Amino acid sequence: MAAREVTGAACDGFFRTGGVFASWAEHYAMTVAIVGAGPAGLVVAHLLQREAIPFVVFERHPLSELCRRPKAGLIEYRTVQLLAREGIAGPILQFSAENHRCEFRTPDESVVLDYGTLTGGRPHYIYPQHLLVQGLCEALIAAGGQIRFGHTVRAVTQDSGGVLLSIQEPDGSSSEVRCEAAVGCEGSRSPVAAAMTGARVSEQSLPVRWLVILGEAPPMEDHTIYAAHPRGFAGQMRRGPAQTRYMLEIPATDTVADWPRQRVRDELAARLGADGRLDDVPVGDLGVLDLRVRVIEPMQQGPLLLAGDAAHLITPAGGKGMNLAVQDAVELAHGLIDRFGPKRDGGRLSGYSRTRLPPVWRTEAFSSWFLHVILTSLRDGKEPPGAVPGGFANGLRRSWIAALRSDPLFARWFAHAYVGVDPP
Repeated sequence: MAAREVTGAACDGFFRTGGVFASWAEHYAMTVAIVGAGPAGLVVAHLLQREAIPFVVFERHPLSELCRRPKAGLIEYRTVQLLAREGIAGPILQFSAENHRCEFRTPDESVVLDYGTLTGGRPHYIYPQHLLVQGLCEALIAAGGQIRFGHTVRAVTQDSGGVLLSIQEPDGSSSEVRCEAAVGCEGSRSPVAAAMTGARVSEQSLPVRWLVILGEAPPMEDHTIYAAHPRGFAGQMRRGPAQTRYMLEIPATDTVADWPRQRVRDELAARLGADGRLDDVPVGDLGVLDLRVRVIEPMQQGPLLLAGDAAHLITPAGGKGMNLAVQDAVELAHGLIDRFGPKRDGGRLSGYSRTRLPPVWRTEAFSSWFLHVILTSLRDGKEPPGAVPGGFANGLRRSWIAALRSDPLFARWFAHAYVGVDPP
């Protein structure tokens, strides 16, 4: 089937049925195309919808799959405050489940840090990403926002007319959509990022994987646990009253097939010091997470703009990824509103990358340091013959954890950086 083109001022046929397009027969003017219905893309869409800036969200997954994929779930205090100012936290998303403490475990000691108290009563909030996405999708559709589920953006090109998106529809047919600006929010393989020929990419792959496990049971403790064990890192992250996310550090060559359910339980128990408390926990979905970091500079090129994982990958250490994505989205949305709304002022949008890159790099630095505290396989430099494997790194790790217990100034710095609060 030949490709069909939808132009910016007269986008042939975005027919609204509950926010999902059903045909190409109705006139619709599109200014902004948002690629990806994750937290970043949906927050941008909500703010554009509020200001009546025409947009369309393209999402390659169907709604049923998008809203059942457990991922992140730790929301920073400053992110919730930001969403509250934008009218999203409260009316759309209710942030009520709080997390105030985290625990660092080794075979020799346990240090529990009450970071909520250290930051003046500012907690994390527990909100699983798939539920956050579901809530944002439902509210956006109810408000008349346009989301095209099951539509994959295959390529993005710029020409004298603006931006052209090549779309594969659910039935396999193809179409072309023209817009004035394209926002890439769809993750690390972003076609919007691929079209930014002038971007510089800084990236690194770490020689370790995490096995991600969904446990259908309450957490052992009512706080986050980071266990640094000689056999590898293990983590417990709260996801709800009857659901817990666990993580295991595994060799980079391992796959899910190498980890049957009983082995998972045994290894979690050994590293977390569970003492039989995980024996009856139903183990749900398993996944493998490669630890990669990447930052694209700048985060924009003309009408092409990036937010969230499309602009920067970060490790899960510290739970920063979704928070960076939301913070990107709010700044980007306001730039787009200034540019395409009544102001017709492109100043804020042109400075989007300069505004966001400094906090992105600061957060990458914190996450990288945090990895060296909790992962036992990361080593700086080569160890000489006869040295204890990982011994120097283990000594550093013990020192950092001891400092969290005994150094008030260091514990205070960590608490503010971890929960997302700027020190007074």
